Amino acid sequence: MLSAGNNIRRMRLEKGLTQEEVALHLGVSFQSVSKWERGDGYPDIEMLPAIAHYFGVSVDELLGVSEQAKKEKYDELNEKWAYNNKNGLHTENVTLMRDALRNFPNDALLLVQLSTSLEKIDGTDEEKEKNLRESIAVQEQIIKYCDDCEVRGATLYNICFAYKKIGDTEKAIRQAKKLPNLYKGRENALVYLLSGDEKNKISKEALIPLAWGISLHLSSLAETENNPEYKKKAADIIDILFGDEKDSFIQKIYDSLK
Repeated sequence: MLSAGNNIRRMRLEKGLTQEEVALHLGVSFQSVSKWERGDGYPDIEMLPAIAHYFGVSVDELLGVSEQAKKEKYDELNEKWAYNNKNGLHTENVTLMRDALRNFPNDALLLVQLSTSLEKIDGTDEEKEKNLRESIAVQEQIIKYCDDCEVRGATLYNICFAYKKIGDTEKAIRQAKKLPNLYKGRENALVYLLSGDEKNKISKEALIPLAWGISLHLSSLAETENNPEYKKKAADIIDILFGDEKDSFIQKIYDSLK
């Protein structure tokens, strides 16, 4: 583990820390840190996650694993999560994501997948609420630290419904009111800024959430005004937009309006 010692030394110096400061945080002697850095010894394997977390890196990075190997491992984890999710193995996915986050701390996608899996685990009402509250805590962590606007935006939206599920409707509504309105969406900005094929692509992609929004709001009006004509209008609009080229998602929306 000479590379691990070299990495500890490099990261310690980058942060302007002494061996004593690192040792104090990790609960070891500064002589141990000195040995690691010289390559005369190496940390116990149980300490690796704590050391990696302290420096804000994954265990793989701490050990000097190549970027290619790291990417392969990351992709393998996500493929395993997708397989488990498809087959209803949500408890297994919670364990998988918790282990993955030790190697990829604060990774936004892994946090989202952990949150999603927690909410899908079956059990008693008490167990479901416990998992839901943990999911909310994970989502709040994403909102606080994630700089990926797409992941952050989706989490800001999803957490509204998580709050409602635990009975905190007022908090759900307060959170929902902080979301951007329909006018201020990404696609609406990009269609003004792009040109050519890119403009064409973003406009076509925008039709899918637009169709969903039309269905949602006209169905709401049909319910609140007791007027089924609104749903018929929504179906007609979707027919105009997509004709016979409805994908499975749009077809599902269209069928729900009949």
